[in-house]
Amino acid sequence: MKTAIIYTSKHGTTAKVVQMIAERLTGNQVSIIDLKKEKCPDVNSFDGIILGTSIYASASSKTMQRFCKENIEALKQKRLALFVCGMEPDSAKQQQELANAYPQELYEYAVSKCFAGGEFLFEKMNFFERTVIKRIAKTDRSVSAIKSDEIDKLIMEIINAGS
Repeated sequence: MKTAIIYTSKHGTTAKVVQMIAERLTGNQVSIIDLKKEKCPDVNSFDGIILGTSIYASASSKTMQRFCKENIEALKQKRLALFVCGMEPDSAKQQQELANAYPQELYEYAVSKCFAGGEFLFEKMNFFERTVIKRIAKTDRSVSAIKSDEIDKLIMEIINAGS
């Protein structure tokens, strides 16, 4: 199966999760597409599509939102999975952020959805971002909370949907 992992990443955490997914999708021909580098990827040549974006202040990337709107019909013809990276600690709010990150049509259509956790990477943040994170998250150091178990579940659901 030809699978595209299409993503946007601000500080690199979503890109890291994309690599984790690609490594675990054994037996698939995987293409990784960064929307910052490739503005209009052709989704028609793939059997499966995995979309990933980061969440900042409860909102997903405008680049990903635009890509989804422009390609919604083509995406609904594929085996589709969705994930987000974020640091929201509350599980109900995590699911709400995931649902709000993508158009409702795609969210409902997707065979798998995942809140993959995230990271605070202080060394990659600007002054304003560090100040906000210190105040809201009550931390002044880099923190990683990537959820490998949720990523594994996402992959199993994608594989099982193809069976």
